[in-house]
Amino acid sequence: MNLVLTCEIPSLVAVEAGRYRRLTYIPGDAELNSRVRALRRVVLADGSLSPIQVEVEVFVPTDRRRAVEAPRTAWVTPEYLRCKALVSKNKKSLAAFMASGDLELLFECNE
Repeated sequence: MNLVLTCEIPSLVAVEAGRYRRLTYIPGDAELNSRVRALRRVVLADGSLSPIQVEVEVFVPTDRRRAVEAPRTAWVTPEYLRCKALVSKNKKSLAAFMASGDLELLFECNE
């Protein structure tokens, strides 16, 4: 089974800035729709589970890897990045996982 989610990857984001509205790049989160290898619930400081986001291991295509602004420790493999996915942007895809109470879900990836 393959699961594709909209994830937030740390990246350089283009914004218009200044008086002449010049294009500049700043660190931020860029959306990426891609295949997910693992889902994990985020445990908050009080011990409860976050209702708004999950941690994912997402496949980053070769052409997008150069723009990723993540530490080396966030890369699980050269192709998969550990980042976050917002539940609000993936309601249907994450509904069963959020309702199940499971803390982790792993998928088989045919590469």
